[in-house]
Amino acid sequence: MSSIRERMKRAMETGNGAGEWIIDRTHLDKLPLRKTPDYMRKWGGKWYWTGALITVAFTYEVLTGLILLLYYNSASPYPSTLYILDSVPFGKLILATHLYGAYAMIILVYVHMFRNYFVGAYKKPRELQWIIGVLLLALTIGAGYFGYSLTGDVLSYDAQDVGRGIASLIPFIGQWLASVGFGNGTAASLFAKFLGYHIIMAALIALLFGYHFYLAEANTMLPSSKISKYRAPASTPETEDMRPWYPSNLLYLVELGLLTIGFIVLIPSFVGLIPNTPILISPFPGPSPTSAAAALIPAYPPWFLLFLYKAVDFGMFTNAMGPLNASIVFGLLPLIYFLVIPFLDRGNSLHPLDRPITTSLGIISIVYLIILSLWGAFEPGVIIATPTVALVLLPPAVVTFGAIFGISKMWKRGKLKIGGKSVTVSFFIFISGLVVTIILTGYSFSYMVTHFSVLALGKLAISGTAVGFLAIGTARTSEQLPDKKLNKIPTGAYIAIGILTLMSWVLLGISLKMNPITQAMVVGMALGTVLIFSGIALAIYRRIIFGE
Repeated sequence: MSSIRERMKRAMETGNGAGEWIIDRTHLDKLPLRKTPDYMRKWGGKWYWTGALITVAFTYEVLTGLILLLYYNSASPYPSTLYILDSVPFGKLILATHLYGAYAMIILVYVHMFRNYFVGAYKKPRELQWIIGVLLLALTIGAGYFGYSLTGDVLSYDAQDVGRGIASLIPFIGQWLASVGFGNGTAASLFAKFLGYHIIMAALIALLFGYHFYLAEANTMLPSSKISKYRAPASTPETEDMRPWYPSNLLYLVELGLLTIGFIVLIPSFVGLIPNTPILISPFPGPSPTSAAAALIPAYPPWFLLFLYKAVDFGMFTNAMGPLNASIVFGLLPLIYFLVIPFLDRGNSLHPLDRPITTSLGIISIVYLIILSLWGAFEPGVIIATPTVALVLLPPAVVTFGAIFGISKMWKRGKLKIGGKSVTVSFFIFISGLVVTIILTGYSFSYMVTHFSVLALGKLAISGTAVGFLAIGTARTSEQLPDKKLNKIPTGAYIAIGILTLMSWVLLGISLKMNPITQAMVVGMALGTVLIFSGIALAIYRRIIFGE
């Protein structure tokens, strides 16, 4: 068994075999990308690859967006959208997965940013790299807003009306900005501009990402806490025991890419087959704004802007300038904070408990983002009195600051140092608590769906905050768990690859016989499953070759 594994590994590293011609022509083995330590490709190392997952999602968005551009007509947005859905082969699948690919990209950008925020990746020498990352978040949300609004359905017009209203309130330049951003009042002008802005923002994302990636390579990845000792500046110098980018990192990136695209295809395909899907999560456009059904739908924005939408309903923002003020308080100010955090937090410590203020603000940002989004989804357009707002938003902030500062003091006094056997014990305590709080959060959420109230939302906020605490603890202790080397590859691993490959071919064969228009979402279910199976098979294959 070991000899087979060695031969396979040598074949991969030397380029011998079926892929020799491709490697020779593409020069993948000569790309000047940094070597990476082994822990980046283990289970806990997936946190280091969130940027790569964003790249995969963005690439998928570009490819599917170019296909949609061939059929979309900004002069008749809703009819052309229906034409894509009803007449273009696999058009329904492409449009749905393009939408959910954008959702995935936005979620991954948030995960990437907050992960780097909590580990202090904004500290020297990565300040500029961090700032560009925050700008990429803003551009991603902007591109999502303009793309979401291109369908011409009732939600599209609602989102445009809210955006135009907020833009027109900006002092001195409001009317000019509304004209430049939203056209001269005709639908043709409006959708032509939105399509242009969508493409421009996608191009800016590509350009800024290129420089962001260059800085990431130049600054090196932020090393694990075992290496950095939680001190900045921290870098990862290349050593002889590190594996080169080709083939180990390339295979791992392909594995993650297959899984990412698989879920981007599978999830909307499944949701698209469910009847009466809530319009906020439906992969298809809503009714026409001129239809009778449009009057029954609340003025929802894209779900990723629900937090801002709900803030406009707060009692303190109900005056004429309220929408602009709400956008500044809950949108612009947090963005500015994240842009300037490298200059506010200039200490050398990377440990979250050495930075209680920044850690607390990060947790509160996530909790508020979730609370306001849920609030906007369940009570759209309902004005909320200021005391009620305080009753919902203050307890999570008080709990967060109190808990983090209390734990931080214990940490600085040396009462929370983890080492030796206590690592495993601490990990299981954290993960057990995490499971319990997730269950409580799920129960609170399900109860709130059927019995919405401020008290139910408050319980959800507190349990969700506890999930955040325990998730960070679980992640930090899991990084310190001892690694177990893989010494033997069971025969079952080869059998598993064979079974996954066979099932993939069967699913592809079945999907080829389906109607590309009427059964596009069923084909999407099969294709998404095949991609996920392929990613799992590649993961097993990598484990056989590299023991990872």
